[in-house]
Amino acid sequence: MAPSRLDAILHGEAEDRVRLRALPGFARIVRGAASKLCTCYQGDHIFSRLMNDRGRLTLFSLMIDMHFEPASAQGLTSGRLKAEASALDICSPGRVTAVLAACRMFGLVAAAPDADRRRRRLVITDKLLDMHKARWGLMLEALAEMRPEGALGLRHLHNTAFIAPYAAALLEPLREGWRPIVDVPSIEMFVDRDGGLMLAFALFGNAERGTPLSAAGLARTYRLSRSHIVDILQKAVESGLARRVDDRAQGGPGFVAEPALIEAMESLMATALVRQSRAVRRGLEAVEP
Repeated sequence: MAPSRLDAILHGEAEDRVRLRALPGFARIVRGAASKLCTCYQGDHIFSRLMNDRGRLTLFSLMIDMHFEPASAQGLTSGRLKAEASALDICSPGRVTAVLAACRMFGLVAAAPDADRRRRRLVITDKLLDMHKARWGLMLEALAEMRPEGALGLRHLHNTAFIAPYAAALLEPLREGWRPIVDVPSIEMFVDRDGGLMLAFALFGNAERGTPLSAAGLARTYRLSRSHIVDILQKAVESGLARRVDDRAQGGPGFVAEPALIEAMESLMATALVRQSRAVRRGLEAVEP
């Protein structure tokens, strides 16, 4: 049987992740990146309440990819985003409407002039793109400590000719139905909850220190309700991904990552960094032929 398009896109990535994780300092580097990503995602609390982390990240990736399409293409429109989000099982059309309304309110998308008035094309603003460049930059900084693609990506991160194919490459497997949790199923309970991925990053980034993170502190940091956070973390405890510490002498009450979560997050970060490597190479084809 001929390989599927998704198989072709991801060919060799599993082996590449193994090689990356075997590099000296990998665990330290990705823990540091996770801690920095926590800071980047603190401003997402409004969108966290609109949809889960998995859906939100994929939806914004679609918006960026559509934005960079040529003027002759359909581009980013509300109708098209709803259709693709529904087809990819990201979220309902109504949820897309809510996200776009919030994006307009916060200056993340705007209406674009279009000769075809029926199309009502939208554009993402520099504000939204800069948010994603900051997150991509953190991943590329981590990658730069291990592979040359990291520094090359950072060098071109503000070049539109690079960003368009780079962002398209990051989205490519997602359009074919792949999701990171296919390779790291144990963290599904985090990514399917509002703000859950931020909590996983926080626990992982804090793992070496070992100081328990309190639910109240996490609620203040990420502007989520304490009861919501406790519910997520309690389920993580039940799944063997986190441990509750009640002893005040040990820094409790709070939660710490268990080895199973550390392993899962290292695997997730390896997956993301390998995807970054490939996306950088795709972008370089456009600027360094």
